[in-house]
Amino acid sequence: MEKKTSPASLASSGHSRRGSSMSAKSERTQTSAVGTGGDPIDPIDKLEEPDLLDEHNTKADKADDDLKPVPVLKLFRFATKLDVFLNLAGTFFSCASGVVTPVMIIVFSSLMGVIIEFQSRVAASDLESANQYLDERSRHFCLLFFILGIVMWVVSFGVNACWAISAENQGLRIRKLYYKSIMRQDIGWFDTIKTGELTTRITNDVNLVQEGLGEKFGFVFMNVVAFITAFIIAFVKGWKLTFICLCVIPCIAAAGGYLGVTISRLIAYAQDKTAASGAIADEVLSGIRTVMAFNGQAREIARYDEMIEDSYKYGRKTGFVLGGSIGCIQFFIFVLYCVGFNFGSWRLREGEYEPQEVLNVILVLLVGGFMLSGAAPNVSAISTAQGSAAKVFSIIDRQSPIDPLDTETGTKIEKVRGEISFRNIHFSYPSRPD
Repeated sequence: MEKKTSPASLASSGHSRRGSSMSAKSERTQTSAVGTGGDPIDPIDKLEEPDLLDEHNTKADKADDDLKPVPVLKLFRFATKLDVFLNLAGTFFSCASGVVTPVMIIVFSSLMGVIIEFQSRVAASDLESANQYLDERSRHFCLLFFILGIVMWVVSFGVNACWAISAENQGLRIRKLYYKSIMRQDIGWFDTIKTGELTTRITNDVNLVQEGLGEKFGFVFMNVVAFITAFIIAFVKGWKLTFICLCVIPCIAAAGGYLGVTISRLIAYAQDKTAASGAIADEVLSGIRTVMAFNGQAREIARYDEMIEDSYKYGRKTGFVLGGSIGCIQFFIFVLYCVGFNFGSWRLREGEYEPQEVLNVILVLLVGGFMLSGAAPNVSAISTAQGSAAKVFSIIDRQSPIDPLDTETGTKIEKVRGEISFRNIHFSYPSRPD
């Protein structure tokens, strides 16, 4: 096969056109060939589909720095039917686990009431009746504790097993799709991104996404259900005391909401900077001989320090927000205890409540409050997954204008003989259009 290139095409190929790329901006190229019968094949004047894809991807690449955290439900976009079933089963076990803990408080408070009644009978010099009463009732409640322990063992196993298996399946699927999407991209895209950033994201970011999809999600369900169940039990046992304690709940909810929204945004920024610093380290270490030859150690250290410093700043802000929000939640929980014990003592003196009823309400609110505060770190992990998934999912969703793995579409020429010429070819690097 003979290849000839006209002087005009050589002259025109020396000039770059702003915004053009190697992979998708060569639609002006006119290609002609002579087939076996001598008839020329029609020139391809326009490649409209790559143009559209390239325009779409250019806009997407410009928006990469402003990616919003992925919505919670979108985190499960790669879940199969089996994963959905495991998530539903894990949710059921999580809710059951959340119910068991407040129910245990009812058994505990009732046992405390038995002990108080035993002391009253002893004080009344009815020792034999008191011993018999304590023996019968304590055996009954100890048996209930044993049954609740077995139930808690089963549901705790279900929570961790179901959510962990589902997260492993989805994490593996995300890694495969992420790597496959990278392999599908055109060479122009790799000119605008550092390979070290890609390797950092496939390890760090995907791990964070998988952690947010796992048992952390189940723990959030467990803690929230335990909190709700605790307040339902408290309303049944003493609605006046519980209603007084409810005045603190909006403050706790506000602190938790601020935590979830802010952490996800800060984590997304921090992960971008961490990925960029990882890319610099990968680039330098892979070419360390060249760096040493040109005595560029100081320059590369300065580049790395600058990028990692930005990541440190976002990480420090994350720490302040996380610590301040969890501290506020804990503070308002103790305010709830202060109000509850004060009001309960007053009503106890008035004879409206029995001691075990006040103990039941206060303890169940105590457990419910601690369970709610325990949800904050798990919510933070889910928010981190939302921020990390934004960039990972954007790369998976990116459509390449030239897909090397697509062998079905496009024009196929069975056999070509003759002369091929290239005319009006324009070229520039995507990262350096000028």
